[in-house]
Amino acid sequence: MKKNQKISKPSWLKVKIDLNDNYRYVNNLMKTYKLNTVCSEARCPNIYECWNNRTATIMILGDTCTRRCGFCSVKTGMGNPINSKEPLNTAISVKKMELSHVVITSVDRDDLKGDFGAKIWYDTIVATKEINPNTTVEVLTPDFRGYEPSLNKVFSSRPHIFSHNIECVERISKSVRPQASWARSKKVLESSVAYGLNTKTGMMVGLGETDEEVFDTIEEIYHLGAKIFNIGQYLQPTKKHLKVQRYVSPEQFDIYKQFALNLGFLVVESGPLVRSSYMADKQAKLMNDKSVA
Repeated sequence: MKKNQKISKPSWLKVKIDLNDNYRYVNNLMKTYKLNTVCSEARCPNIYECWNNRTATIMILGDTCTRRCGFCSVKTGMGNPINSKEPLNTAISVKKMELSHVVITSVDRDDLKGDFGAKIWYDTIVATKEINPNTTVEVLTPDFRGYEPSLNKVFSSRPHIFSHNIECVERISKSVRPQASWARSKKVLESSVAYGLNTKTGMMVGLGETDEEVFDTIEEIYHLGAKIFNIGQYLQPTKKHLKVQRYVSPEQFDIYKQFALNLGFLVVESGPLVRSSYMADKQAKLMNDKSVA
């Protein structure tokens, strides 16, 4: 694609807006307990579908990220003060939503030099599991700057699924997320696998990668030991963010999925609107069923 040339969004990327009672219930619940969700902060296209099904990805440690990734619409700046009630509030909201599966994520908190937010992470996971013993807990964490004590603190809470996204292929990683490191993200996943956790990751396409690089990335992550892989289309959230370099067809996403399944991934979601937590409840059930089999 030529520089500054804009490509049209294809018809398969249209999102249906449906504000039903369940959507309003989840929205009000988040406001009541002063909780953030990546669904709204990151402008997820699946927010209506997920909230209508009373599922949400709760975002802890505030709504302001200390990093500035080129694809992400979460606001950036100095991090918010720590809310000591956040772990309990998160656990209570999960119970009120009667969730069988919950995804918890957070902004990057590079300003918290002691542990980069790992203690709040640990307390939130433990509280959520204690108050919701029948709910499976999935976490989508930052990299904690690769600090092993922080990673081990989160690992020790033993979430049912540990997820950390590589986001894109290695070649373009530095331009997509300049304050992160592809190698460090890979190490986080390796550490999770070594700890014995069900490990998941995901990436976007449409940022300038080639299909060959996508296949190479899928294979590299598989050999790390991850069991769940998600692939979705990058969508430019605002004019200030990275431009879309290509729109990948649903047929090509099917090819990615089949390739990953043939390698041996237990669960794969691959499609234009797939995001990190898309169909996470169904993924968790599939993961459990295949692990038990």
